[in-house]
Amino acid sequence: MKVDTSDSGDSQNLLSCEAKRLYRKLLEGSGTAPQPGNPLDELLAMRLAAPDPNRPGYYTALNAASAALHWQTHLQNLGSRYLSQAASVANEMSDLVGAYQMAQPSTSGSIEYLAGLDVIQDRLTPLLAACETELFTAQPNGPRPAAQLALSYQRDLEVLGRGVKMRTIYHYSARGDGPTARWAETVTVHGAQVRTVVDRFPRTVIIDRKTAVTAVLTPWEGQGPPPDERALFIYDAAVVKCLATMMDLLWGGAMPWDGRPFVEITPTQKAILEGLVRGEGLEVIGRSLGVSRRTISTHLDPLREAVGVDSLPQLTYWYGRHEAHYQGVSPAGG
Repeated sequence: MKVDTSDSGDSQNLLSCEAKRLYRKLLEGSGTAPQPGNPLDELLAMRLAAPDPNRPGYYTALNAASAALHWQTHLQNLGSRYLSQAASVANEMSDLVGAYQMAQPSTSGSIEYLAGLDVIQDRLTPLLAACETELFTAQPNGPRPAAQLALSYQRDLEVLGRGVKMRTIYHYSARGDGPTARWAETVTVHGAQVRTVVDRFPRTVIIDRKTAVTAVLTPWEGQGPPPDERALFIYDAAVVKCLATMMDLLWGGAMPWDGRPFVEITPTQKAILEGLVRGEGLEVIGRSLGVSRRTISTHLDPLREAVGVDSLPQLTYWYGRHEAHYQGVSPAGG
């Protein structure tokens, strides 16, 4: 196989044996004009031969070292260019791959089962790249590992940059993690909405309400290596709609978070709020705590400001929704 000088070859041998023999004859000054054909064409293409200006129909040998340097440089440049193109193929075609997978998700049905984090990420990446209108994600296990969070930055900002509406729910324990808080602050600035809940829920991604990805929970008792990550990729419209409705309900009961520290309450504030949730009046609560109604207001005013509500009923409603966040606060003292 000969070298392809049109920049598209995959040759192993640059010259045939016949072309090499012809080159040696030209070096010897053979008095016979070489016949047109493949060996001569090879030498001409490789810049190893040229027509003899003094003898029409004859050819002269050119410097092989110069020709070798020329083609070595040429092929190295081609290799670099092809490597660069190969590295960009996945990014350039990711939106088309995602669109195809969403249109024809699986030859085996509308639900696809995948195992292994790398396999799952490879399938998820083009789907996210093809997201057009809405992305919902639910992260149930609190703070994510640094590598996953770094990948999330890149993906999420790309999605938000396309004008996609993005909502994310975390477990409330993520509020105490610095890197996750910075992530929440960053994506919020770029238009995302982030909330936290105390309830448990499955890790879920819903893309344009057309595709859902949900984790398959595998029991593990801590003995031996943990099981591989497993996930269901769901393309069935009815199932995706059902999951999206469940996530909307979860979202409605979640607490907004823009990365700022969780609202703290004192034990006295907690005791007052618990009394209000039980339906007790301020006079009853004041007598049980040994304080006046005005003192109760003094305790609750800074909390109302921190939460961002104007009235006592609004504050009571807020606490009723998020009471589980504060179970560790002692109601005595403070």
